[in-house]
Amino acid sequence: MKNRLAWLLTGILLLIISGLALTHNLPWRYDVTFGDEMTYLASGLTYTFPPDPYLAQWGSFYAAWLRFLQVFAPDTLDLFYLNWRLLIILTGALLFLYLYLRKSGFAVSLFCALCFQFSTMSVQLDPRISAFTLCLMLAGLCVVQAREWSARNVLLITAVTALVCAYVRPEFYISMLLAAGLAAGTFFIPGLRGKNRSLSAFSGLLGVAALVVVFFFLFGNPLAQGEKGSNRSFDAFVQHFSINYNTWNNRPIDIPIVEQFKLISDVFGKDVKSMSDAFRAHPDLVLRHFWTNIVNTTKAEFRVLGSVIFETPLMHLTSPYRKWILGGFLVVIVFGLVDLPGTFRQFTGKRIKLTSKELALLILLFPSMASVVLVFPRSHYLYFHAIGLITVFAYLLGSIKLRVVQSPVWLGGLAGLMLIWVVFQTVQQQKETRPTPVADNIRFIRSLSINGTVTSLEREWYRIFLYGREQKPRWIRVEMYQPNTDFGRFLNEQNVNFILMTRDMQTYFSQDSGFTTFLNSAESGAFRRLKAPEPGSYLLIRPELLPKDSRVSWLPNP
Repeated sequence: MKNRLAWLLTGILLLIISGLALTHNLPWRYDVTFGDEMTYLASGLTYTFPPDPYLAQWGSFYAAWLRFLQVFAPDTLDLFYLNWRLLIILTGALLFLYLYLRKSGFAVSLFCALCFQFSTMSVQLDPRISAFTLCLMLAGLCVVQAREWSARNVLLITAVTALVCAYVRPEFYISMLLAAGLAAGTFFIPGLRGKNRSLSAFSGLLGVAALVVVFFFLFGNPLAQGEKGSNRSFDAFVQHFSINYNTWNNRPIDIPIVEQFKLISDVFGKDVKSMSDAFRAHPDLVLRHFWTNIVNTTKAEFRVLGSVIFETPLMHLTSPYRKWILGGFLVVIVFGLVDLPGTFRQFTGKRIKLTSKELALLILLFPSMASVVLVFPRSHYLYFHAIGLITVFAYLLGSIKLRVVQSPVWLGGLAGLMLIWVVFQTVQQQKETRPTPVADNIRFIRSLSINGTVTSLEREWYRIFLYGREQKPRWIRVEMYQPNTDFGRFLNEQNVNFILMTRDMQTYFSQDSGFTTFLNSAESGAFRRLKAPEPGSYLLIRPELLPKDSRVSWLPNP
């Protein structure tokens, strides 16, 4: 028992060290990406307790986590990268713990966890809210694996885990209802009835029910629609049905949100407000959408497994002979170390049965399995699938019988080889330099020591990194401006005092006569023009936002 605990702690420590090495200098190797993650970041910066019930559909607990991290990283950009680093480290360590508690073996658990931690899917995941959800999910599964629980208690732990996850990603509410329903079935459904039907056993189910009610009143309803929350499920269907529909008809798939909703209205009718409405209007198209997703998901699962387990270990190995080296290495392992007859006997002798612990994993994976069919095989859904695939792979790998005795020296040697691989990979990654124009722009903006409330005209999310002032910035969407009209008048009416003209913004306004007239008029003199770090970009800012002793360089108006 002591040896098992020592190996467990050693593995966790190795995953933490490898994670720290992997994420070293992360802010200078990976750029900030705008998207849904910025919505969650804004929620974290403005989080109060009790939170707005609207947040129940938009990562209420994730917002609380970000608010907590802000204590250690007051600067928003530092907070963004700190959260990124911690989630990479935590997912790797928790995955190792889960696999080791499943008795996959130290070397197998360490290998699988390192492959996942270093994989592109883990490092470049976006939005990172899915990594936070996975940490909660793995923590619950570790509790399930930590001891021999009754089937009822396993389901109750699963229900609580899913409930907590639901206030990060709302679809897990379905898992909670499913696990709680099965737990209730152990009392009432023939065949599921447990031996213990006492009041103390029933109290566990009552406790979960009470927790559901408390969470409902404190944090809101994750499945709320209409006035109590946005219709996220239908919005996701609209976005991804349009991709499949345009693919079928050889049309561009990257179309604006407005065009996506117009397409749905044209195909299914103006009154369609849900997926069930769409199914009633055109069941053939919805079923084709589902089947397309099933086919694409099947292909994606093989890519995910190949990327995590096979491509990740070979990263940065650029030798033209690497396939031959790998082939020779596998031959040595298979015929030199593996006891083939013994392995065959182990596989054929094992009876595969669905225990309550495997059921817990399936219940928690159910939302992502349903989502890839109903919506689309998006990368952050497949991210959860990777855990299921790795679990199966670890089971198969752990079932291999070796010719050598797995002594502490043998296991230590394997761990040493994996650490050499970690050192090699991290050294190679540190040599890679990637441009970080967005992060550089943010650092530039933060260095200006802006005074007052910013009213920003933009298409992106730079405003998020101006939070933390006395007042949060106002966002003026570029779509509010009518093209080819009086741009200067629009800025005055909206009190715009901050415009970061990135290359994206310049492209957007490149054909707009009103914007061109504004730049060439004396009216643009009301703004100071500062050179931004992104090549070709500049900032238009009202002088009153800058401190009087500001020494920032500025460019003359064109």
